[in-house]
Amino acid sequence: MSATAERTPVDISLPASGHRLTWRRLKRDRLAVAGGFYILLMVLLCFPGLAIASHFLGHGSDTIFPSAVDLNLKPVGPWSHVNAANTAVAGHGKALLILGADGPLGRDEFLRLLAGGRTSLEIAFGATLLALVIGTFVGAVAGFYGGWIDVVLSRLTEFAMGFPILFLVIALGYTISNDLSAVTAGGVFVPGALSLIAVIGIFNWFYIARIVRSQVLTLREREFVEAARMTGASNRRIIWKHLLPHLSGPLSVYGSLILAGTMILEAGLSFLNFGVPLPYASWGNMLSTNWGTILYPVGTDPAWVTSSWTSIWPAVAVFSTVFAFAIFAEGVRRALDPEGIG
Repeated sequence: MSATAERTPVDISLPASGHRLTWRRLKRDRLAVAGGFYILLMVLLCFPGLAIASHFLGHGSDTIFPSAVDLNLKPVGPWSHVNAANTAVAGHGKALLILGADGPLGRDEFLRLLAGGRTSLEIAFGATLLALVIGTFVGAVAGFYGGWIDVVLSRLTEFAMGFPILFLVIALGYTISNDLSAVTAGGVFVPGALSLIAVIGIFNWFYIARIVRSQVLTLREREFVEAARMTGASNRRIIWKHLLPHLSGPLSVYGSLILAGTMILEAGLSFLNFGVPLPYASWGNMLSTNWGTILYPVGTDPAWVTSSWTSIWPAVAVFSTVFAFAIFAEGVRRALDPEGIG
């Protein structure tokens, strides 16, 4: 063997046939494919779809329609045409509210739902990505180097796992929120979204680190790692080029589950007044604003007369999206398992 060949690190990755086999298994799982298509549909609706819908409807998600509520401040229901006079709508005339109004202010529930979905998905994707980066780094370093590094990082992970994440987010989140609430990254995020991404991501990496560590402990003893060491590959290259590709399956599965859990956590934080502040929309604060309107006996209190639709639409959006992420993650898990699907 020549000296050049000895110095060239061997690039060992998952075979292409393995990826094709996984893709064929996933395509045969109709429920997982349906979940994936639904997630894609929600992303298209909430990001480019919001601007397109606002253009064709002629108004935005924050436009207030005084005529969209009656004298008791009860909002109109789905597919209502309301008077656009005294609003910011160009030309006034009539405005179509596809899903009705969102509450006493008379804003478009449909556009608010899309805007809230964009915010909730941004928080879910951002916090999940941050948690994956931190957890993968900690788990890979602990599993690969072992020794006292593994002991310190493992005890740190176990110590962090011992605290309820919701209490940690509330206790420490206000400090971070005060610093990041006004940061919008040039208008990409609404105020408060980056603070939620940071807080949820920082306190949601523990299980990822445990999964990655256990996988790396097994993979580091494999022949391809020894072959990479013999060719002179550095530890960083071995982790990045040879170990991490083998972790893509477990990380994709667990990442989808974290996405679903993050959306539920964001909604829960909004109930505790630690979500995205009004008037900016998220599915969480839309639920908290209209909480109790489904079962509340309408008409028993003139100060609390509203429509059950204001709670139904965001609840359905959260439930369906979380369910789609869950079934898609399960489909990916079974596709990666040689005995999962025929």
